[in-house]
Amino acid sequence: MSTTTLTRKSKGKSRATQNDKVEAALPLGKQLAHTDKQVRDRAIASLVAFVSAGAQDGGPSTSSAGYTPLAEGEMDKLWKGLFYCFWMSDKPLVQQSLASDLAELVLKIQPRPARSKGINLSEEKIELDDERFDAALGFLAGFWRSMVREWHGIDRLRVDKFYMLIRRYVNATFRLLARGGWKEEQVGRVNDVLAGKGGPITVDVSVPKALAGHLSDIYLEELDKVLGLPEVDAQRACPTLSVLGPHIALLALTPTQSIYNRTMSTVFTPLLSALTLASPSTKDIVDRPSKRSKDDPIFPHIVMRSRLAGSDQLASPDKLRKGLVKALFEAAADQSAVETNRRKIYQIVRELDDDEDEDEDA
Repeated sequence: MSTTTLTRKSKGKSRATQNDKVEAALPLGKQLAHTDKQVRDRAIASLVAFVSAGAQDGGPSTSSAGYTPLAEGEMDKLWKGLFYCFWMSDKPLVQQSLASDLAELVLKIQPRPARSKGINLSEEKIELDDERFDAALGFLAGFWRSMVREWHGIDRLRVDKFYMLIRRYVNATFRLLARGGWKEEQVGRVNDVLAGKGGPITVDVSVPKALAGHLSDIYLEELDKVLGLPEVDAQRACPTLSVLGPHIALLALTPTQSIYNRTMSTVFTPLLSALTLASPSTKDIVDRPSKRSKDDPIFPHIVMRSRLAGSDQLASPDKLRKGLVKALFEAAADQSAVETNRRKIYQIVRELDDDEDEDEDA
């Protein structure tokens, strides 16, 4: 082989390496929604590098470069492009990989630190963690605004992959909260995104009901998965009733009986059943064949890794069960609760109380 040929190949390889270099930059919408997959892939790679540019080697960045949280309008533009980037993905493995990459952005965001003067290292770390959570929450809110805004335009051939994307985001959201130690304030802010005005778990008639329905289908399953992760198991226990706050409120407030039935059957009935099964004081109840199916989920990590709000102690299954029954009762007692839902919840609470009384008399 001639020297000229080797030189040309070397130059070609050098150009390829330069072209493959990822630029940390906020991609344009037309790049994210491009018909060429390679263009879309480069845009996503640039976005990943951009949002994580606020930290180098796991520590704070010392440069002025880095991700700065976007205003709501700019975030919505970004998510418009990301929505159609995912829309264009057309093969199962590509869809799964892209869904995971998009969800992981919530955890990779490292905003450029805005250091306060005169603070010690411990205070600086808290400040950086708070900034990181704020930036991640802004990105998460952009995701949900995009889903609510675009949902009615998704055809039946694409809806399943968007359900998968939502599942990935729910999982990433729980990992975000776990990383912060399940702080009640952070849980409350995530709940505000989900159940606030225009959120997916609301009674707002402009919000597609399919979103609340799908979230109720997957919520406990994804929470149990996250609580079972080794890195999460070592963290502070989860304030499960606080995490379920949007669903508790929806159960009492929704005027749509199909949403009430779905939320009850996929969130509260299986969770109450699992907690009853794990409670020594209710053992005789769960031994009755009519009360439980062998196929019912048991959510072992939720049962074993939960605490009540305001406490750092693990809650026993019995305490968690009683806390959940109390939370349902209080939601039904609220004056804004739908009367039909109130009566149904009261009936369920009475039946649970009667079962417990029978067990105590036995």
